Amino acid sequence: MLSGKNQCNMTKLEKFAEILIQKLRDENYEFYLSQKNYSQSMTLDEYNQKSKNPNYDTESQKTDDERFEFLNSLSAKQIEQLDKLILSTLDSTAFNFLREVEENLLTDKSIGMTIEKHNVEQFTKELLSGTLFGEYFLWCKQKSKFGKYQY
Repeated sequence: MLSGKNQCNMTKLEKFAEILIQKLRDENYEFYLSQKNYSQSMTLDEYNQKSKNPNYDTESQKTDDERFEFLNSLSAKQIEQLDKLILSTLDSTAFNFLREVEENLLTDKSIGMTIEKHNVEQFTKELLSGTLFGEYFLWCKQKSKFGKYQY
């Protein structure tokens, strides 16, 4: 059983994990899914017939149009592979970020992450894996809407 101090730290660590998974993984993957689902909701002809916002920047509209066309053109197998690639990229980004944070906690490169005014490095002794980046695998499985870490 954890002591009161450890329970307090674990609570802060749990909050850190939830924020990290939500902001670096789930919200970004949900954005991708919304773009993908929209592109699959109609044909390219139907999309091209839709009225465009005249106040929308031309370059941004062109980018949106190209993304729609790309996502709309993919086969089911290609979409499945792209889903995995996007989630894998998000996971690699979060993992590499956490590794960089942890490897530089005591150097001039430290970015000084805190949760509830407590430095993140205070929690490393509480981690099952011993590292923040190692813990990310567990946090994905426990806290993400999209399941385990994607290789």
